[in-house]
Amino acid sequence: MELRRIHPAHIQDMHYLSRLLDFLLSELERSPLHLTPKALSYEVQMPETILERLRNLHRQPEEAAYIRLEDYHAIFPQLLLLCPTVQMFELPDGSFFVKI
Repeated sequence: MELRRIHPAHIQDMHYLSRLLDFLLSELERSPLHLTPKALSYEVQMPETILERLRNLHRQPEEAAYIRLEDYHAIFPQLLLLCPTVQMFELPDGSFFVKI
């Protein structure tokens, strides 16, 4: 099984970044860190509603008019700075794996 390391800054597809953010937030909440979206939004100084909008774009594509690629490129570095041991990978089937 070959894992491909994901670097969000190099990705231009907002729907892909939304899926990745959704997976990452879910994993952080389930992890021993137990970082909830509410806690993360506080830590990165982003309203929870905006974080949820970014997270759910792949489920609600009609929200695309309100989201910019730069929003994703701003949030991922903040999350990775907050959790420096996090590494994100893509599996051959297109699913994600997060190492914390």
